[in-house]
Amino acid sequence: MNDLHEWFQKNDLCPENILYLYRSDRKTVVHRMDGEEAALYAPLHSVLSVLPENLFLNISKGIAVCRSQIVNISNDGIYTMSDGRTFQGRKRGLSDHRRLRAEIGLADTQPRPMSMSLLEKCSLLDDMPLAFCVIELVFNESGHGVDFIFRYCNAEMATIEGVPVEEMLNRSFYEVFPNGDKKWLVSYADVALNGTRHTLHDYSPEVDKYLTIHCYQPEPGYCACVLQAIDS
Repeated sequence: MNDLHEWFQKNDLCPENILYLYRSDRKTVVHRMDGEEAALYAPLHSVLSVLPENLFLNISKGIAVCRSQIVNISNDGIYTMSDGRTFQGRKRGLSDHRRLRAEIGLADTQPRPMSMSLLEKCSLLDDMPLAFCVIELVFNESGHGVDFIFRYCNAEMATIEGVPVEEMLNRSFYEVFPNGDKKWLVSYADVALNGTRHTLHDYSPEVDKYLTIHCYQPEPGYCACVLQAIDS
């Protein structure tokens, strides 16, 4: 136990800066919130024994995550962390994941119908030759946007994103794109919360394209986006 405490101090680790822990090559890897990692030959349960039990969750064999840094738990038990990394939780007892999602106050990613008038308006854009989507923002306890959920996508979205529409609908961005860039979140959250409009021009590593994205608020809490690929 003392050796573990010394190892934590040597690697500048403490409960407040650990994002998640996982097993790799017979080692337990501790991933800090700044992206740095440290690994040691010790079982995961031994490392967890020196951390506050109420702060970390052992979600499956070989994976433990910081409870406060979970931004989404899907109905399939996929945990999305604040850095965009996803982990598959235990597949048995999926109801436990849903119960935990409610317990820690995460947004429900099950379809939550928008107003019929908005859905009707969106349906007019099903075959529009420009990509269009409506996303619902997910906020943490501090009110910062940490993820978003695709609530509507027209057919052209599949061309821009390279993912079938049915694989995007009602799923969080970081489920669809586990290594997705967070740079869009600030603008999307501003639109969803404040009703401002933004036009974004930037490279999207998720789809390997430069995009122009026009954003506006169709309803409070939502951001509508028109996306167009542009020449670099």
